[in-house]
Amino acid sequence: MPFLAKIADRLLEKFPKSMEGVAVVLPSKRAVVFLKHYLSQRIDKPIFLPEFYAIEEFAEQLSGLKVLDNMSLQFRLYKAYLQHPPQKVDSFDDFLNWSNVLLHDFNEIDRNIINAKSIYTNLKNVKELEGWSVEDWSFSNADLTPMQTDYSSFFEGMHQWYTSFRVSLLSENFAYQGLAYRIAAEQIAKRDISWKKVWFVGLNALTKSEQEIVDFLKKEDIARVFWDADKFYYDNPMHEAGGFLREQRAKWSEIDFKGVGDYYAVEKEKFQVVACPKNTAQAKVVAEVIKGFSKADLEDSNTAIVLADEALLFPVLNNLPSAVKQLNVTMGSPLKNSTLFSFVEGVFTMQIHAINYKRNAFYYKDVIAVVEHPYFSKIADSKAVIALKKFIIKDNIVFVSKANIHSLLLGDDKVKQLFYIWKTVGESLQCLDDLVLMLRKPLVGKKGTIASEVLATFSKSLLVLKKLAAEVDFDFELKTLQTVLKQLVSKEMIPFKGEPLKGVQLMGILESRTLDFKNVIMLSVNEGKLPKGKSVNSFIPYDMKCYFKLPTYAESDAVFAYHFYRLLQRANHVTLVYNSETDDFGSGEKSRFITQLLSEYKTQQAKFLDIQKEIKVIKQLLDKVDFMKNVNNLQE
Repeated sequence: MPFLAKIADRLLEKFPKSMEGVAVVLPSKRAVVFLKHYLSQRIDKPIFLPEFYAIEEFAEQLSGLKVLDNMSLQFRLYKAYLQHPPQKVDSFDDFLNWSNVLLHDFNEIDRNIINAKSIYTNLKNVKELEGWSVEDWSFSNADLTPMQTDYSSFFEGMHQWYTSFRVSLLSENFAYQGLAYRIAAEQIAKRDISWKKVWFVGLNALTKSEQEIVDFLKKEDIARVFWDADKFYYDNPMHEAGGFLREQRAKWSEIDFKGVGDYYAVEKEKFQVVACPKNTAQAKVVAEVIKGFSKADLEDSNTAIVLADEALLFPVLNNLPSAVKQLNVTMGSPLKNSTLFSFVEGVFTMQIHAINYKRNAFYYKDVIAVVEHPYFSKIADSKAVIALKKFIIKDNIVFVSKANIHSLLLGDDKVKQLFYIWKTVGESLQCLDDLVLMLRKPLVGKKGTIASEVLATFSKSLLVLKKLAAEVDFDFELKTLQTVLKQLVSKEMIPFKGEPLKGVQLMGILESRTLDFKNVIMLSVNEGKLPKGKSVNSFIPYDMKCYFKLPTYAESDAVFAYHFYRLLQRANHVTLVYNSETDDFGSGEKSRFITQLLSEYKTQQAKFLDIQKEIKVIKQLLDKVDFMKNVNNLQE
C-alpha cells in the first residue's frame, strides 16, 4: 500500500467525522494532490478535510511574511550593498555575478538559526589571515596590496549587508525563504496557533528552524510526525539514506507511527540496470520497457519515469510509444531553452553591439541573425526579408543603417521598432512589450499550444522586469537589463499540464517525494547527476560550515540517497538507466547509488544490460558475415 494511502487511512481513523482544525504538512504540493486523492477514495459522505501545506508554505504562513521572488530579492540586496559599500564597488551587472551565492548563504544561515554576526566575523578573520605572508619564519609587516585590501573589505561588509537587507525586508513584511523559516521558529511561541493538530508527513532532512517548529508544537501536544522508511537503510547505522531519520528517532523517541517497513526483503518482479550510450538511447530504453507494461499500469498512475537530468525531457517525450495515451509531466521545460527567448536574445545582442560600435547602425551579422529567425517570419513580410538580405550581401554592407532597414521592411511600423537603437531601459522594455503584442496573434489561436504557453510565460517575466525597473533608484545599462532578464527567465519553466492522477507520470527526483509507484524507470543515474556533483555555491568555507553545523555537500548527498532508496522500496518493477558514453557531456560513470545497491541488496540479483557492448557484439557479427560473403564471392 502506498505511504500516502496509509496516511489517509490513519487520518480517517483518527478523525472519522470531521478534520476541521487539522493541518497536514507535506514535502511538496504534488504530495498534497495524491493525499487528497487517497482520501477521496475512502470517504462516501461529505466531510471537512484538513488544511494542506507544502513545508515552505507552512513556514511562510507561520511567519506572517511574504516570500519574494529571487530577482526582486537581488534588487533589494543591491540597495543594502550600496548602503555599506566595500572599497571597490561593483556595478549592478557585476553584482549579479555573485549575489545569488550571497543570498544562498543568507538562506542557509537563517534556516539553521546561526548567529550571523559570529559566522561573518569568523569569515572576515579567516580572509584576513589569507592575506598575511610569512618571511623568514616571522610575520611580515609589509602593507597589504590594494587587491588584498579590496578582498578583505568585501568580506568585512557581509554582516552589514545581511543586517541591512533583513531590516529592509522585515519593515515591509517581506522575506527570503530562510528568513521566513527563522521568524516562524523564533516567534512561534507568540503566535496564536489556530490548528488543533498538525501532522508532519514524510519529511526527511529537517533544518534547525523546522526542528524548533516541530519541537514547540510537540510540547503543546499539537504536532504528530510520520515518516516513511525501510529497515534496509534505516537500521543500518552506516547507510547515509537513513541518517536524518535516525537523528529524528533519537530526538523524538515517542513518535507512535510504525512508518518503517521491510520492503527490500521482498523480491521484486523485475530489477534491472541498463547501461547505454547517449541520451537518445536512454529514451529508447524507456519506450521498450514501457511496452511490457499492462494497460492498467499505463493508465492508473502506476508507472513513473524519473529524470535525474532535465535535458532528457524532450528525448523521452519524443520517443514514448503509442501505448501511452495519457501522460502527466510535472517538470516543465526551461523558458531559457525556448525558440522565443533565443529570438529575444538575438534582438538584445543586435542592440548592444550597435551601442558598443558607436556607428549609429547595426552590424550586418546581427541583423541577418534576427531577420532569419523563425519568429521574425511570424511578424514580418518574407519578401521584404529577402530584399533586405539581398541588399546587405550584394552591396557588402557591414553596418546597416536604420533608414536602410526601414525602407526595405514593409508592413507594421511596430516591426520597425526593433531596429531603432535603444537609448534607455524604458525604450527597450516598451519594444519588448510591443514584440509580445505582435507575436500574440500568430502564436495564440483558439487551441492552446506550447508556443502560446511559452509566450504567456515570457510575458509574465517581462511584467516582473518592468515592475523591478520602475522601483530601482540606481542606473543600469542595457547589458545589465539583459543579464536580469536572463536570470528571471532561467527560473521560469513552461508548464506541461496533465491529469496528475492518471497515466504515466514523468517527473524529477524531488517531485517523487512521498509518492509510490508500482513501476519505476529512472534515467541518467550517473555520478554527478544523482547525487549532484560537489558545487561551491557559497562564500563560507567547508570547515566553517562544519563548525557552525551548516549543510554541506555530504548532507545533500544523503538527501538524494533517501529519495532514491525510498522511491524504489515499494516498486515491483525497477529499471535504472545510465549513460555509459564518455564524452564532453558526461563521464559515463554510473552513480554510486547503483554500485551501493548492487553490493548491498542481497534479496535479489539485478539483471545488468550493457547496450553499448551488445551493439559492438552485433556489429562484430555483422562484420564477420560480410567478411564470409566476400570470401565466398572470391572463391566463386
